[in-house]
Amino acid sequence: MRVLEHRFAHISQEARRGRAWLAGLQPLYDGVLPAAAIVPEDALLSYHHLGAIILAVERGPARIVARTPQRVVAQMLDHVVLRAHSGGPVQFEAANYADRADDGALVLFDLAEPVRLLMPAGTSVAVVVPRRRLVDVFADGGVPRGRILDGGREPLVRLLSGHLRDLAGTLGMATPLQLAELVPATLALCRIAVATAAGHDRNQESDGGSVASWDGPDPLALAVRHYIEAHMATVDVSALRARFGLSRSALYQLFTDAGGVYAYIRQRRLARALRELTEPGLGRRPKLARLAHECFSVPQVFSRAFQRQFGISPMQVERRRVPITAGSSEPALLAWLRDL
Repeated sequence: MRVLEHRFAHISQEARRGRAWLAGLQPLYDGVLPAAAIVPEDALLSYHHLGAIILAVERGPARIVARTPQRVVAQMLDHVVLRAHSGGPVQFEAANYADRADDGALVLFDLAEPVRLLMPAGTSVAVVVPRRRLVDVFADGGVPRGRILDGGREPLVRLLSGHLRDLAGTLGMATPLQLAELVPATLALCRIAVATAAGHDRNQESDGGSVASWDGPDPLALAVRHYIEAHMATVDVSALRARFGLSRSALYQLFTDAGGVYAYIRQRRLARALRELTEPGLGRRPKLARLAHECFSVPQVFSRAFQRQFGISPMQVERRRVPITAGSSEPALLAWLRDL
């Protein structure tokens, strides 16, 4: 286990302690302290690299934390966060979703999407999981962009919420052998919570009143998505129907959770365009006209769709000067996340 830890008792001036606290939230979040908030001397920010996941612990004042569209685009992280908070309700905002998380609830969000949290003073424990460890939880491989998971209605959500708090309190006493058992158990609970958020509760009742079972992803749905990834520039509905022998309605049924097959292809093309604009590669920056043609054929449509998806225009995307690797000079936490 590797640990990054920030403590603040050695900073006597309250204003300096506040600035140091906000700096500690970087590089993942931009933070703001309400006017009356004071960072206590026993405040803590710590991150624990547990191999397959990262556990983050925040103990501090009331605060507002956010991931801006600019930060999302610049970092291109592909991770999911499940956060539990003790000390009062958390107000959460993501995309067109806003809700309140009470004690026992979990805030689920995606580091690839802008989010904003208003938290009272208290302790938050969050687990960060690479998306690839969750893609087989449901067929479309997507994670809800932001959701409050209600521990009052979902006992297994409440179980994970309590587990995260207990895990944070006992990590220092766990042996490497014990951690080797605890991490897969924690990841399994996360998978259950994410499946719950995606509407794949194993005990969910169907419309007919019988208990519906869920045994994992649909192999056909995964095969179709893999084909889309391999033929991104040219794939369309006709090609998919011909390749897999599907009727139009059967094909559309595979993409219900993704908003439809056209929406899914559009989202994947925009994600690839973003990667090409930000990654340095070996050649020159790709021309926007080519990316626009590959995505939508019409540059104006591409620009508008890109703006809606990422919050900035394609022209505003800054290209990285050098590839980012775990051994680079970027902040250690980002290096950890990319190395999971």
